[in-house]
Amino acid sequence: MCSLVSEEKSVLPVYETPIGKIGGLICWDNRMHSLGTQLYAKGIDIYCTPTAEAREIWQASMAHVALEGSCFVLSANQFCRSKDYLPSPEFVPGGSNGDISYDTIICPGGSVIISPSGAILAGPNYQGNPFSQLI
Repeated sequence: MCSLVSEEKSVLPVYETPIGKIGGLICWDNRMHSLGTQLYAKGIDIYCTPTAEAREIWQASMAHVALEGSCFVLSANQFCRSKDYLPSPEFVPGGSNGDISYDTIICPGGSVIISPSGAILAGPNYQGNPFSQLI
């Protein structure tokens, strides 16, 4: 059996920065509770998580991470249209077999910043201004 944790230390890095300890997981790794608890145990202050999960339930999941880890959560959710994918006869973006136009939105975004108390500080950002303009 493979383990992400050695007896000496976790393989999940947490970086000391002037604004606090930063680390994170990507996409579906956030659904693996044991990975998050490794970051919490290291005293993470800012939890960064890029993803391609556009469903509203993602916001609730990230609020839970913020509460559980007592940390800020920065969740960057991709925004893309069908034109962002290479054409392929075997794959239709979004899983649709219908007629998808060049500008069809495949993933609408939904990036969000959440406080350690679970409050949304910015976002969710769907097709809008980048966070640099929100903060």
